[in-house]
Amino acid sequence: MSVPLLQETGFARLSPIEQVIALPLPDRIRSSTPKDDGAPARNVLEIVVAPAATSNRCYVLFSGGRDSSSLLALATHVARRANADDPIPVTVHHRNAPRADESEWQHLVLAHLRLRDRIVLEFEGEQSMLGDAATASLQRNGLVWLPTIQLHGAIYRQLEPGAMVSGEGGDLIIGSRRITAVSSAIAAHRWRDAARAMPRTALPGRLGRAMREAMGAARSSAPWLTAAGVELLAETIQQLSREPLSWRRGVAAAVGSRAVRIGSQNFLAMARTFGLSPVNPFEDVAFATALGREGGFLGLGDRTALMRYLFHDLLPDAVLSRTTKAAFNETRWTERERDFVQNWNGSGVDRNFIDAERLRAEWLENGPLGLSDLHLHAAWLAQHGLPAVPL
Repeated sequence: MSVPLLQETGFARLSPIEQVIALPLPDRIRSSTPKDDGAPARNVLEIVVAPAATSNRCYVLFSGGRDSSSLLALATHVARRANADDPIPVTVHHRNAPRADESEWQHLVLAHLRLRDRIVLEFEGEQSMLGDAATASLQRNGLVWLPTIQLHGAIYRQLEPGAMVSGEGGDLIIGSRRITAVSSAIAAHRWRDAARAMPRTALPGRLGRAMREAMGAARSSAPWLTAAGVELLAETIQQLSREPLSWRRGVAAAVGSRAVRIGSQNFLAMARTFGLSPVNPFEDVAFATALGREGGFLGLGDRTALMRYLFHDLLPDAVLSRTTKAAFNETRWTERERDFVQNWNGSGVDRNFIDAERLRAEWLENGPLGLSDLHLHAAWLAQHGLPAVPL
């Protein structure tokens, strides 16, 4: 399956097949390797953050999670070293959404960094999938992947122009890779665990078994797909699972993937429409190159090990090693979305690959699966007579 080339500016669009599976297809385009001057990954990250952190006004999108906490700490460190103003944490507090509440972690980080000024936005439905911010963006920008990018205007419209640091991409880049189970066992001298993990890690599974597993994953993650749709998604899942064994190459493959490139381009494009100058340090290719070099073949460990490796001097270990994470599904789906779904006329989806009634049933579940979000936006556009790509 061919994939469209990305433009350098504006929003990157999914192909019709990608819209069906709600994911960018893997591609074989290799981005050019940036010049690597041998600088430590932490130094590279500071260089990436510095223009924003030392500007007249620097926001950091701060949820209290590990990625945003680490970058807030790093931006604060860089700003103070340059005698610049402290960055301004921007936090959303979702009322009546206890699973999205990270206030305890936020206070811990802010107290440790001695940051007093912050912006707290009180939301109750402003970042739902069909809230005012989302529908305004849909009318202006059409169908955009990741669909949650359409919700960001609820935050951006309340900020003055300035630089903005985000932890986008942290979960993907700062995390375990294919080799990690083996390398972690070796590092801990758990030789039996390493020996058990090696065959599963190093040897690709049989083609038939791998496809069966991918088919099962496709059915469970998108139960509204027809048999033809399941086959498309399964093929994509199987291709995405073929990460290089080398940790270094795995990091490079992740940051250079089509999914990261599209997601990053669209994140940046959305922020710029509100007069902001965004930077996603974790998705920076120079940083990923330096991190890969330092990790080599076996890597630097799991997500917690990487957090400690990069930020041990900036944050308490309780923050770097936390295992809990906020969940935002209850902030995304409200009565507004359910009202639309119940009155949806079935337009906006390809019936060759998507069963509209099964999709409707999924949307009416208490916690709809994430791959259904893009279809909701496509359906809303179609029902309102709007194009997926604005003319």
